[in-house]
Amino acid sequence: MAAKKLSKKALKQPDQFVGFWQVASQRIGRFAAANAKVLVIGTSALATVVAGSVVLATIAEGKAEKASSALNRVQKIAGAELLIPGAPPPKADTSDAIPRFATEKERLEGALKELDAHFGSGHAPLGPEAGLVRGGLLLGLDRPDEAQAVYEKLLGDKLDARLRFLAREGLGYAYERKGKMAEAQATFGKLGTDAGNLGDFYKDRARYHEARLAELQGNPGEAARIYHEVLDKHPTTSLREEISNRLALLELK
Repeated sequence: MAAKKLSKKALKQPDQFVGFWQVASQRIGRFAAANAKVLVIGTSALATVVAGSVVLATIAEGKAEKASSALNRVQKIAGAELLIPGAPPPKADTSDAIPRFATEKERLEGALKELDAHFGSGHAPLGPEAGLVRGGLLLGLDRPDEAQAVYEKLLGDKLDARLRFLAREGLGYAYERKGKMAEAQATFGKLGTDAGNLGDFYKDRARYHEARLAELQGNPGEAARIYHEVLDKHPTTSLREEISNRLALLELK
């Protein structure tokens, strides 16, 4: 089956959310033991723990479940169907009364308000996961300075290695949104080492970002070379379709 082709306009976007938000898991893992609970927090269109990555937290089950429910509600708000002027409102989710908004900006602001209501103190269980979600919402609202501060704090707080690469990538996107391409490239380049003992996990993504930034800075030949290298060295990469689309666009130029 042929790969789905993206439009030229889509491929020219800064790509703040390709993969980082798109690969989102929507599962909350079962608790592994009485004192070492295993959680996989999914925040669709916001932040993700890639399948197979888990967060170990020694917290009480009741508090963990409450925090998980709060993140799940934020996810639902951020992904809720927008209101269409003049059209009947979408069917309400009566289970938890998810609010609907008329614009993407209002929806993201609503999700951020909900997130801060539960995690604003910074001391709640799953605080680092909530921080990753907050950074993504701030990027979506085009508030890169605030997003940068969130990601830098997470990295400075010795974030668990299984979440560290997500904060690092978010920081790279914040730099990119601010037009600081050198800082963005240096940040994305650390993704492979952030993955720690996960082997080659995310090394393909570090190279992908290197190619993408080369493309954005007017070096299509170098971008194409690196894209091909990623496909050759990581044939099962989840980025294959995205890279193939970008290569197709480059070949048309």
